[in-house]
Amino acid sequence: MNKQSKLLTISILFAFTFFSCTHKGVKTEEKDFTKRYFISSDTTKGSLNVDIHVEIPIAFAEKNILDSIRATVIKNLFGEEFISHSNDSIVKLFVNEIEGDYKANNVPLLNELDTASSYSFNNDHNIEGFSLLNDKKIYSYGIDRYVYMGGAHGLSNRTYFNFNLKTGKVITENDLFTDNSRGAISDLIKVRIVEESKETYEAGTPPIRDLEDTDFWTDSIKPNGNFYITDESVNYVFNPYEIAPYYIGQTEVTLPFDRIKKFLKPNNPITYLVEKQSKK
Repeated sequence: MNKQSKLLTISILFAFTFFSCTHKGVKTEEKDFTKRYFISSDTTKGSLNVDIHVEIPIAFAEKNILDSIRATVIKNLFGEEFISHSNDSIVKLFVNEIEGDYKANNVPLLNELDTASSYSFNNDHNIEGFSLLNDKKIYSYGIDRYVYMGGAHGLSNRTYFNFNLKTGKVITENDLFTDNSRGAISDLIKVRIVEESKETYEAGTPPIRDLEDTDFWTDSIKPNGNFYITDESVNYVFNPYEIAPYYIGQTEVTLPFDRIKKFLKPNNPITYLVEKQSKK
């Protein structure tokens, strides 16, 4: 082994040892895939565009907890049937499946069209899977998916999972909030939508003054279980058509700890973060 190879080996071993000794969270591996599949030899007839960038959990101090987290992540990224496959094969197998579905659904329709038709069968399937909070107690993971299968527009969807690293289970609203606080949290979310519109509005776009004067469906605005945890807040995300028409897009609402701590259960999974934030 030459000097360069020895140095490279030492560097890799040091990096692995450093991670193992200093980082108590979940280690992940990135998987990327981008490709365009044409429906026929005539490229004007449409294509399927696939763009995948995901992190897959690959290491944690306790294997049973890692397996639980990985299973939830893989199931929600690709489907339950992919959990048993190796990390190196999952993305390719998933892409093969959606390519097959694309052609099975659209080739028969293409064959029925008149040769002079200008209709194109264009589809998109884009997925991002990414780590957020990742310390020794909580691991948060987000999935951003965009699917277009023809029509006026595609659909975007973001989902989040916050794992308790003591159990490997997903942290739910019932783990955090007292039983009688749901109504109060719903009201706070509405207040924060208005407040944040004032904090972030762009020039020329007036902020929201009253939700009742907007196209938000105010009766639908309530805790939906889709949130991620940071070291300062619990952030809710509402997808298109959930609390408003499609054109509103996704609505993200930040609930700072100091605004929700009165609704939290004693010794809940984020107690340590709330206490740490209060000392700043």
